[in-house]
Amino acid sequence: MEDELRPFIEKYNISVKRQYIDNEPELEQRYGSKVPVLTLDGKTLCEYFLDPECLITLIEK
Repeated sequence: MEDELRPFIEKYNISVKRQYIDNEPELEQRYGSKVPVLTLDGKTLCEYFLDPECLITLIEK
């Protein structure tokens, strides 16, 4: 997903924080095997694969 995000990061000048869930019990419980996950303000936007339409909609708001 990180590779898929790169063009959006460059085009829209957004920042993305990578966070590993290993050894983070709360995150492991919340996301389990759904990684990679893209979230915004605690809300899950995408799991496994980037949803470009969802991301563009949020960026343009």
